[in-house]
Amino acid sequence: MFFYNRENVQGKEAKALSIILPTVGCRWRRCNMCSYFEDSPTDSSIDTFSIFVDEFNSAYDNEIRKVKLFTSGSFLDPREVRPECAKKIVSFLSEKGINEVTLESRPEYVIEGYLKELMEDSDLQIEVAIGLESSNNRVLEHSINKGFTFEDYISSSKVLKKLDIKNKAYLIIKPPFLTEKEAIYDAINSAKAIENIADVISFNPMTVHKDTLVEYLWNKGEYSPPWAWSILKILKETSNLRPDIICHPVAFGRSRGPKNCKNCNRDIEKRILEFSLNNDPDILDYECDCKKEWEEELLKF
Repeated sequence: MFFYNRENVQGKEAKALSIILPTVGCRWRRCNMCSYFEDSPTDSSIDTFSIFVDEFNSAYDNEIRKVKLFTSGSFLDPREVRPECAKKIVSFLSEKGINEVTLESRPEYVIEGYLKELMEDSDLQIEVAIGLESSNNRVLEHSINKGFTFEDYISSSKVLKKLDIKNKAYLIIKPPFLTEKEAIYDAINSAKAIENIADVISFNPMTVHKDTLVEYLWNKGEYSPPWAWSILKILKETSNLRPDIICHPVAFGRSRGPKNCKNCNRDIEKRILEFSLNNDPDILDYECDCKKEWEEELLKF
């Protein structure tokens, strides 16, 4: 499976290709909001490299400058992607003239020796994306059950910096058990905490995945995904930070995803995606009558 989007690639807007690779999925499997691993194949002998090549060849055109590889877990986990397969994928992309590749990983798999092996004989700029979610250890433990601490992220970031690998951090917007107001400030404070560490900060507004604690709370009326107004506020207040700030919302405007009202959802989604290319905060200026309801919710707590 693959899809495209526009991204800032080494200072220029370019076409990026995302490929979802079939692997056995995340080894942790305990985050309160995630069920991606349920769609992972159980056969660990699957030929991931051949599937990757087929997907790449089906999707490739000469405008593509960046490839992002998703495994519903950690590309750098040797249990998910065998080291020989991972190295073949990186070498393949380098030979194809791709400028940059994004590999997702939990911090415990960011190991200097292994990354050096992957980078051998490759001209690719490697970007490692880590789902930090929050810089607050209480949020990481109690809201998300992430299984690592902010300090673990810091340690892995030192490895990336040493190897001149780009550091991309995912920050979640509105994990469970936080009010809308608390979620806004947790996201902003987390971005500020990693301003001099991450090269790219990607804000991920919560979506309600099936068979998760978040879905259970949502069905009981005890959780709702974030308002789009909250996303705009977070992006605007972090737009002046050193890293590139991006946000590519999933299920925007739907019941299980972030939203405002039907009158403004589409316009705001377009502004968020445009902001992600140039970080111009003026793009985020917008008004709609539903903003009053959001402001009232912020005052409740």
